Amino acid sequence: MVKKFLIALLLLPTWLLWLFVSQYLLCARFQFEEPVPFEGNNIYNPYESVDSSNWKKCNFHAHSEAWNGATNGQGTALDVHKAYQKLQYKIHCVSNYHYIDTTGAFDRSYIPAYEHGYNLRKTHQLVLGSHKVQWLDYIFPQTLHNKQHVLQQLYEANSVVILNHPGLRNGYTVDDFSALSGYQCMEVLNPSIISTKEWDAALSAGKKTFIVGNDDIHNVLAKERLGTMCTFVNVKDDNSKNVLKALKTGKSYGVVLGKTQEINAVPVLLGMTVRNDTMTIKMSDSAQDATLTGQNGKELASFKNTSLVRYRIEQKDHYVRATFKYRNGTAIYLNPVFYIPKSGKSETLIYENVKETTFFRTLGCVIIILWLLILWRVVTPNRGQHDPRRRLSLR
Repeated sequence: MVKKFLIALLLLPTWLLWLFVSQYLLCARFQFEEPVPFEGNNIYNPYESVDSSNWKKCNFHAHSEAWNGATNGQGTALDVHKAYQKLQYKIHCVSNYHYIDTTGAFDRSYIPAYEHGYNLRKTHQLVLGSHKVQWLDYIFPQTLHNKQHVLQQLYEANSVVILNHPGLRNGYTVDDFSALSGYQCMEVLNPSIISTKEWDAALSAGKKTFIVGNDDIHNVLAKERLGTMCTFVNVKDDNSKNVLKALKTGKSYGVVLGKTQEINAVPVLLGMTVRNDTMTIKMSDSAQDATLTGQNGKELASFKNTSLVRYRIEQKDHYVRATFKYRNGTAIYLNPVFYIPKSGKSETLIYENVKETTFFRTLGCVIIILWLLILWRVVTPNRGQHDPRRRLSLR
């Protein structure tokens, strides 16, 4: 009886040790390169030749009841879809934790989605377009190597990986973005937090990162957060393939919807051109404030009461993104234009540091083996020893 109690008592520290070792010692280690800002002779404009009549309002991050109520979500997936249809959203995903909901799977606009992550710091990712759930995650506060390893496991050629609410609980630090790769978008706009500081950190490090805005709704029945933030994508045909491509190429922008914003009157981007290094932006409605932001989050220019903005981009700006804020509380965050080489902006490649990975994994295995030996000695202290009473009885 005592032995069984002792074994049960040792299960918790053994489990915690395993989690610790697997996260901090068995995880792959990576060789991160020094960040290089956007540079080159050409300027990438994600809105080149977009048709302003093709903007579609979308929400990619919403929760319904799942896992028999074990996760945070109220209402059915059908309730979620009906609520967004009523608000005239063209694309609306249900993204439960580690579960791909198939309600409406036969619709052309259906996009399989799930939220990945069950760690303490809410270092979460939104995966769009994948038909399988990736379960690997690290529970304790994650190192840069942990985060990169998860992103590499999530990567699929035909899917989109979005970093969810990066500023929440310090799930991603500003310093992380000088190194991390393997994602295409960032949920800059979330009712819990607006993460422009993290977005600028990624852009300043030369990471091609496009904005997403979502409600991240958890209770559609109470309509909490419903219709507060969204993403506009520019697609003529709103099938899933086109929407995912628009997100990957930046033909989209994020919107904070003001409380008095009318459903059918949200300002839209009419066009953006870059000619001879001069950027011209035309909005459908005059904004109370317009701001241009560049390298390291520096404010480059600001304008008042205008729907038209012009700015000459300089090499030292590296990138320029625009924000338009309206009197009713609505705010529009456009994706950046940025310098690229003539051959196009090459993606940063992250390589595994094999020697470092081998060293840490060896150390982890040694710790686990030593712990198992200690457990063996504790649980079976008399094994291999002769009972002195038995020796006396034989005399």
